[in-house]
Amino acid sequence: MKVLYNLYPSAFQNPGGGEIQMMQTKKFIEKRGLNVHLFDQWKTDLGNYEILHTFGSVKYALDVMEAAKSKGLKNALSTICWYDLRSAWHSPDFTASSYKNTARYLAKLAFPRFPSMRRRMFEISDLLLPNSVMEAEQISRLFAIGPDKFVVVPNGVDISFRDGDAELFRRKYKIKDFVLYVGRIEPRKNVANMIKAFKNSDIPLVIIGDHVSMYSAYYRQCRELAGGNVHFIGRIEHDDPMLKSAYKACDVFLLPSWFETPGLSALEAAVSGAKIVITSGGCTKEYFGDFVLYVNPSKPGDIYGAVAEALNSRKSEGLKNHVVKNFGWENVAEITIGAYRRIAAEC
Repeated sequence: MKVLYNLYPSAFQNPGGGEIQMMQTKKFIEKRGLNVHLFDQWKTDLGNYEILHTFGSVKYALDVMEAAKSKGLKNALSTICWYDLRSAWHSPDFTASSYKNTARYLAKLAFPRFPSMRRRMFEISDLLLPNSVMEAEQISRLFAIGPDKFVVVPNGVDISFRDGDAELFRRKYKIKDFVLYVGRIEPRKNVANMIKAFKNSDIPLVIIGDHVSMYSAYYRQCRELAGGNVHFIGRIEHDDPMLKSAYKACDVFLLPSWFETPGLSALEAAVSGAKIVITSGGCTKEYFGDFVLYVNPSKPGDIYGAVAEALNSRKSEGLKNHVVKNFGWENVAEITIGAYRRIAAEC
């Protein structure tokens, strides 16, 4: 099989979980002997490939999917999306975007066959690869897509995160017994409410990640809200030993986003042995079960209470073993190759 990977054009300007998902999938699939190329708009001839695999339901990737279809390629789409009323309402501009997004969500419920660029992406895909059963059910319901078009491919985690050296981070930053957040500083990640939760606390909160350029005002708000116990580290590259060290050194990992599918950083923290406090929004319960504490992201008090409970609890090997067993990238690669074989057989 000749497989080509693609993302929306500006993806790597503010890289996050979707970009890591694509590159890690490529890495572990290639370990199994399948050669995968990345789409280059200047050089790639789509006619040389059999399958185009797009990561993320961002409408700006539709043009390449249409071009692939016209040249006879099969389209596979890792959907990486979530739709619910709470996530629609809690958008950056509550006076405008919230009403607009909520109206769109309700319209999808009422008229799932209504044309849109995103529905077109789902329609022209030969196979949809959501990260969870819950995500598949949402897309099927909101966009009138038949269930036979889905193969659930869980998000994966690099098992080597269990081997981090906690002392690297402790020596450099002189912080211990801290709560850790890893991710972009943007409204969807709910960083402002997370900082509010620690407003009157002396618990160290470490934030690793950059702000998204279009949300500079939100980033400034977060900095203004932060007290002396909040430490902004900035982005650490995914393959940097310091990131593994941070996961290993933290006591609790916190991810109170409006939703997650399920949150790659939470999987990495789990493999590292951290205790996890995570949003109840999205498909997190499908991944983490009873091994973690869930929070209502709209309530800073709820976030703080769960963190305090986690800090007073003992670490357990149960969560680490569960994640290693079910969500290693080797397992993801095997399921993905099976999906490719399925659509290749239909050529």
